[in-house]
Amino acid sequence: MIVPPENGKPPPDGGIVTPDTHTAGEHRIEREETDLFVYRFTRGTATGAHVGELSKLEKPLWDECAPIYNLVVLGEDLSIAPGAITETAKLFRASPPRTAAYVVRRFFHRTSMEFLTRMIRAFGVNMYGKVFDNEASARAWLAERRRGRNRKSVM
Repeated sequence: MIVPPENGKPPPDGGIVTPDTHTAGEHRIEREETDLFVYRFTRGTATGAHVGELSKLEKPLWDECAPIYNLVVLGEDLSIAPGAITETAKLFRASPPRTAAYVVRRFFHRTSMEFLTRMIRAFGVNMYGKVFDNEASARAWLAERRRGRNRKSVM
């Protein structure tokens, strides 16, 4: 079943919106696996309100998905609104443990995502984050982290 986005327009990347997809402005989140959520901020301005809206897909599943894995892709043309990092960290302060792989090309985005990871950890959330230059490397790292977690839970 295909669900149209709230504004009636297709997502900015032309993708299909399904029950496992949510959009906010030009940004999007997709649930790819039970515990894997992909955030895409391709262009425009990212705000804490956008992240709050996107996280509505993920938050109801926090009790059943521990840990949570995120792939966060930031486009080169993206700007981050003042206060967005702090607002985002506050949104995730009640989060289960999480691992995030950030795909960035700009130095500003790299330092912003490293700072975000530190802020979320300061709220007491067990969080690991790593920055990558490309999506393939980020996905490979997340897959290895998930395999490692699954091996530990089987033992």
